[in-house]
Amino acid sequence: MQQSKTKALAFSAVFTALIFISITMFRVPNGLGGFIHFGDSLIFIGAAWLPFPFGLFVAAIGPGLFNLFSESPFWFPFTIVIKPIMAWCFSSTGSKILGSKRNIAAPFIAAGINTVLYFGANMILFAMGILPSGHVGAWAAGVAALPALLVQGAGSVVIFFILAVALDKLKVKERFK
Repeated sequence: MQQSKTKALAFSAVFTALIFISITMFRVPNGLGGFIHFGDSLIFIGAAWLPFPFGLFVAAIGPGLFNLFSESPFWFPFTIVIKPIMAWCFSSTGSKILGSKRNIAAPFIAAGINTVLYFGANMILFAMGILPSGHVGAWAAGVAALPALLVQGAGSVVIFFILAVALDKLKVKERFK
């Protein structure tokens, strides 16, 4: 039992670092005021790989650290709540593959959760004046930010499936269990 807990901690540290680095170093502007990054996809992989609650931990800490060390620390409290909720959709029930039945639906649900909850966070930040809404007001600015959230979510789903299929073909999860 101790060995599996030690492995889970070690993999949690690796996933936390990978998520932080992927958001920091590998983000692509989506042309809508946001960006697509590998971070959410790695959150999905980590949540599908790691036992509960380790997947929730990496979902909070990796992107939370990015927020703290970036130009946007005001996102930190939202991120450490939203990302674990997204991760909760995934299952690591001992399956040897990342693409289990539950994990096929999970990225779509997680992307929806991301869109809805970050829309709410946008509304709060626009209303507080932390994010500039210009002359249109908080509601219109929040609605205008929705396409960027949708593109980010769609990109994360696509990247997750590419990574999950590749890792499953290589039997990576089976080899490191």
